[in-house]
Amino acid sequence: MTTLDPRRALDDLIKERGETYSSVSRLLSRNSAYIQQFIKRGSPAHLDENDIAQLSVHFGVPPVVFGGEDVPAATGLSTIAIPVLGPVDEGSDIARIRLVDEAWLRQVSPKPNGISIFMVEGDAMEPTLLHGDEVFIQRYQANENPRDGIYVIRTDTQLLVRRIALEPARGRISVLTDNPTYPTWNGLARNAVQIVGKVVWAGRRVA
Repeated sequence: MTTLDPRRALDDLIKERGETYSSVSRLLSRNSAYIQQFIKRGSPAHLDENDIAQLSVHFGVPPVVFGGEDVPAATGLSTIAIPVLGPVDEGSDIARIRLVDEAWLRQVSPKPNGISIFMVEGDAMEPTLLHGDEVFIQRYQANENPRDGIYVIRTDTQLLVRRIALEPARGRISVLTDNPTYPTWNGLARNAVQIVGKVVWAGRRVA
């Protein structure tokens, strides 16, 4: 049985996705040298559970790859375990796992293992999305370029659902709300916005 090396696995994923040690360190809200020290110097000896959870969601791979407990991609023939994202300020942006019917999920996305679930909070996206709506997002890769659409983005303290629109100026985007009482951000550089994923399905509970 082959033993996984979390340092090598993380290093390979960072290179494969075109990211950097410092960008992944910032993802974890760590100092910029944190991941480099972990990979190159072996310090810390092990990543903590919150770091593993965030890396698992970010790269779309099981926690066991980074030294965490194995969460099966599927339990049986018809369900897939999907991460449910929670607030960043709770110390981790992964809150729990939900089992979703695989056949249905493949109708939502051809890449079901790259799907996460997020609960809309607040009224910034009304009338399109309401507080409490549940959205399925396709996890974003670092080398992808956004298109017009609705996305989950990460700020310093939380995850937000917002509309992104491409501007005529190359490399510039606008971050918009559908509720006109909320501010919009125009003329932003593409790399100024950390995109978690694109909304590919939305649903709400009927009272």
